[in-house]
Order: sequence, then C-alpha cells, then structure tokens
Amino acid sequence: MDSVYTPDHPASAQILFDCVAGSRAYGTSHADSDEDIRGIFVLPAAAYLDLAPPPNQIADARNNVVYYSLRRTIELLTAANPSLLELLYMPADCVRRSSPEMQPLLQQRALFVSRRCADTHVGYAFSQIRKARGQNKWINQPKSAQPPRREDHCQVIRRDRLVGGAAPCRPQSLAASGLDLARHHAARLEHARDIYRLYDYGDAARGVFRGDALAVESIAADDEAARFAGLLLFNEHGWKQAVADHQNYWTWRRERNEARWRQQEVGELDFDAKNLMHTIRLLLSGKAILERGEPLVRVAGESLQLLRDIRTGRYRYDEILAMADALVADCENLKQRCDLPAETDPAAANALLFRLTQDWEARNR
Repeated sequence: MDSVYTPDHPASAQILFDCVAGSRAYGTSHADSDEDIRGIFVLPAAAYLDLAPPPNQIADARNNVVYYSLRRTIELLTAANPSLLELLYMPADCVRRSSPEMQPLLQQRALFVSRRCADTHVGYAFSQIRKARGQNKWINQPKSAQPPRREDHCQVIRRDRLVGGAAPCRPQSLAASGLDLARHHAARLEHARDIYRLYDYGDAARGVFRGDALAVESIAADDEAARFAGLLLFNEHGWKQAVADHQNYWTWRRERNEARWRQQEVGELDFDAKNLMHTIRLLLSGKAILERGEPLVRVAGESLQLLRDIRTGRYRYDEILAMADALVADCENLKQRCDLPAETDPAAANALLFRLTQDWEARNR
C-alpha cells in the first residue's frame, strides 16, 4: 500500500533519513535535471497489527519525492534492490537528514552487499535498455491527442461479400465497407467471440456503439433477413490496448522533462540517451560491488566522462550495447572469484529491523 507525500507526511519525527538522490548524487546532473529526494520513514510496530495495512511508500505524483518505510527498506535491501542499496552509500554532501537510528543501519550496510546485488544491477541495467527502446517508439511515432476510436478496430464482411464475389468472406475495414454503424444494430453471432450480425435500421437505429459499450440487440424475426447487412468483427482487445497505450503516451508527454528529449525530437539521436547512460552506470556499480564490496554512487574521472558522453549522444546505440556486454562479462568473471556471500542473511536483516524499530520507539515515547 502506498500513500501520497505532503510536507507533513511522513511526519518529521518518523523520518530516519533523507537525501538528494539521482543525477545530483551520481555527479551526472546538468542545468535541466530534476531534484530527486529519497528517504526512509519508520512506523511503530503496532501499526502492522492494524487491519488497514500501513504504507510501504510515500511519494508525490511524479515520484520526485519518495520515502520508503523502514520495513519495506529492509525487505528491498534483502532482495538486493539497487536503488535502496545506494541510499546506504550516499555521498555526505547529498544527505539532508540522518537520525540516530540510521547509524546502526549504515554501520551494518555490508550485510546487504552480496553477489546477488551484481545480478540485480545487471537486470536493472538491461531493463533500462528495454525502456529506452519503448520510449524511442513514442518519440518516433507520436500519438494524436484524439483517443483511439472503436470504429478503427472494426472489420466488416458485407452481406454481398459473404458468399459471392471474387474473394468471398474476406473482411474489410469499416471505412472501406461504406457501412455507418450509427445506422445499424448488432446481435451477437452464436458460438463466436467478437463477431456480431449487423442489421440496417437506417434513421431509426440507435447505433452499434453507445457510450462505453457495444450494444447487443435482440432482432425481431421479421427483420432477420430483411435488414441483415453483414458481419461485424470488433477487436475489442486491440482497442483496449490502444487506449492504454494512448493514455501511457500522454501521461509520459505531460510529465517528461522536455530538455531530455530535445535531441531525439530533432533527429540527432534515435534512442533515449539518458536510459542508456543509466544502463552503463548500473553496470559500473555492479562491477564495483564485486571489486570493492560497495556500489558506485558518486561517479568521477573517466567513468563520469563516459557517462556524460553517452548522455550527449557521442556514442551510437550499438557501441553502447557493446560496452554493456563487456561490463556484464567483467561482472561474471569477478563473481567467480569474489568472497561476497551469495545473498543477504534474512535472519540478520530481520533482527536489524526489530532493533531499529525498538530504538526509535524508545526515543519517541
């Protein structure tokens, strides 16, 4: 269960830790970068005995500000979540607040560093590649402001094409058929999914689509032959998917950082450079875990220059994928000889959760 962030929620006394995260922590920010706040809040143990579950996360509408409950934090750390692990290794200049209860968690942060962390970093990295490809489609194939019409997902077999003609029983688009669904009624074709019989009622018709639904009629026996106009094939699943895609596209358009997409919209790049920059950053961090036992948060030197060059479009898509493949190979080799545990000890993580909660409750009695 999640909750909506406000300046008073979570309450100040509940906040164990918060920091400036994202590009400002990584060292990759620029003038148009958003400011991302990430933090941890705590609830009394009794809150988890309530029938209404407490929130796992408190966030604003755009997820620029996100606080995780301590319980959810430990749970995600135990699962080797890269975003939560980096909170335990934030540069000092990014930390805004850190409570006394946060110190034992920071002192025991190595508990959550494991070989599994390298695997999750690789997994997250390649999800960024998929994301870059998906949003690239939105850039190159923008959607109109008008939502998808049901009529555009209809095919028709007119009565005169059911048997006769050179290509009998071949469906054609609604537009090509010349039929106006507003002048027709529909009846379900028995034992067939998404196929309807059409009947022409002219000006007296109430239409096939009414409001949010396709209206299924009972046709009088006298009208069955006289008014039969053909068959309607309505791809309802395809229409619903198109509606969802349209909504996702326009949500992305409303909420996106415009400066981020400028290069793609003018044709300088054919991929989302920021996502691919984060692909390489995550892989560098996974490699650092296996080499040094901790993630790479603040990037510097040649690695930082590489990320900036990717962000500004210096490298082609295939070159970046080759870099990613090489880093994955490095991680696999390092994993074979590193001495990190395979994964976090859940009993130790659970004990730490109990201790931190009890310490906070004792201080806030």
